[in-house]
This record gives sequence, structure tokens and C-alpha cells, in this order.
Amino acid sequence: MFAARFKAGERAANTISADDLLVSLILEDRGLLLTKKFLSTIFGEEGEFVHRAPEAPLQIKFLPENVAEDLLNNLNANQTRSEPIPTTAEIPLSTSLESVFNSADLLASRLQHSRIEPLHLFAAILKEGSSDGAKLLQRVGITEKKVLSALNYEERGRG
Repeated sequence: MFAARFKAGERAANTISADDLLVSLILEDRGLLLTKKFLSTIFGEEGEFVHRAPEAPLQIKFLPENVAEDLLNNLNANQTRSEPIPTTAEIPLSTSLESVFNSADLLASRLQHSRIEPLHLFAAILKEGSSDGAKLLQRVGITEKKVLSALNYEERGRG
């Protein structure tokens, strides 16, 4: 969520959008969130972690590399830039992002998953459907049905 907030702040947005979340999900899917390059944009070269989160379970990459790169390029090109908002300032969630979180929570509950995973969020973004990111996902052939199928495949692999 911090990466989504950071992306919203980069473009001086009034709210954190579903597209900001999608960018962070793509970065996470590709393993780019904890790279020195990304972290240095947040903390600077001298930045250090105050607290390191526990390791997340190994996640199978969902997006092919070329698709992820194309999505990131398109999402970044569509976002207007302005003077960034400092990371210390609060930025509220957009109404559509609140809807995405609610939908992801309902989906995880329906599938009897104990926590919301990135694929629940991908499915919820597609279900909400009005964001530029959702339209881009659909344009490259990523549908809610395919994400749900991947969630069911992961569930079978855990059992």
C-alpha cells in the first residue's frame, strides 16, 4: 500500500486511485518493490529500514514480463505529473479504491482465504472496471475470469 501512496504522491493526487494500487501490484508481481532502485526513490541513497516486514510467502508471478512492462509504461504515461506530495502527508483513498478493497475482501472471504492476496486485488480492480488500469488489463487479455482461475489454481497448489 505504501508504494500506491508513493505513486499517488509522485503525481500530486488528491486521492490514492485504483491505478496507483495497480502500479504497486505490478511492481510487486515483478519483484521490483524491494529493489535498491525503487527504495532509493523513496528513502534516498542514505535511507534505511526502521522495521523490516516478515518475509511474504513465495508468490508465483502472474504477469508475463513484457505485459507487466507494457502496463507500467502505459499507466505511467497516462498519469499527469506535478510537484510531488511529501511522503509524510496523508492522502485518502479514492471511492473506487475503497470499492476495490471491499470487493477483494469479499472475494477472499468467499474463497475462504485467510488474507487478501495480490490476485484478489487484481480481480477486484477488474471487477470495478472503470479505471484506466482495468481497461489496460482487459486490452492485453487479462480478465477477471483469468485472475479467478489463477486464484483457484494457487488454492489447489496449497492444498
